[in-house]
Amino acid sequence: MEKRVAKILERLKLGDDHIYTSKFISTEQEDEIKLRETVASVVYDDYLVEVANHHSIPVMDKEVQLFYNLIPSNGIIIDVGGCWGWHWRGLMKQRPDVIVFVVDFIRANLKHAINVIGNMINKNIFLIHGDATQLPFPDYSFDGYWSVQTLQHIPDYLKAIQEAYRVLRVPGYFVNYSLKNNKIISLIYRLCRKQYHTKGKISGSYYLARASKEQEKIVAQVFQNQIVCRYTELLFQPDLRIQPGGKHSLLGRIDSYLSSNVHVFSYIARQCSFHTTKLGEKN
Repeated sequence: MEKRVAKILERLKLGDDHIYTSKFISTEQEDEIKLRETVASVVYDDYLVEVANHHSIPVMDKEVQLFYNLIPSNGIIIDVGGCWGWHWRGLMKQRPDVIVFVVDFIRANLKHAINVIGNMINKNIFLIHGDATQLPFPDYSFDGYWSVQTLQHIPDYLKAIQEAYRVLRVPGYFVNYSLKNNKIISLIYRLCRKQYHTKGKISGSYYLARASKEQEKIVAQVFQNQIVCRYTELLFQPDLRIQPGGKHSLLGRIDSYLSSNVHVFSYIARQCSFHTTKLGEKN
């Protein structure tokens, strides 16, 4: 594993802030970078309390565990758009044999990650300042590709998926979680005379394209494999001010067990994720 890690890092430079740097140009998302850098200037006393305003921690902890079950012994994971790296805070208890590379194009987010997972930095977890469409890694580097509500903000979705395919080994596992186009929530928005955004640039903010059949088709075409759609965060609905996302939330725990690939749940789920495997001769 040490040789694999060294090869992955060989193109990168380690900064004084313990973050590895890669060169990238992101002209399509310059406005979003400026916006997110401003947001990332805030420091929190308890990062998980802030996370629980935007994600269900019990749900995503369960999803992480399911993902770990797919990763081979001494496997290496890439987390694209990993921000504070909070998904991996239990790594040393759950999968101490695994290495995680957290990539984010906002360096300040990765500095926050040090506050969340500091004792694992540059041991089991490496922080990379980089871009999802220009990953600075060799082909066939990773056993798993994980991304949560990041690729939905990338206008060139195809390029991001092609990069995911390129850096995965065979058989490598791909999973991408995005906000779902929820018809029920959309109806509530219309009744309240509010705009429900599904695809495109949000005025004064960033690009967002909710999970769609078009995206699913792109993943299927690139990976040349079937896609499993999974529906998560059924009870966690912050748009409706329903937020059982705390790490000790009983409703959050129930929500984690409701998450599945059962299509009927797609009508109320906040998130939809695409799951597939890279086929070919094993690396």
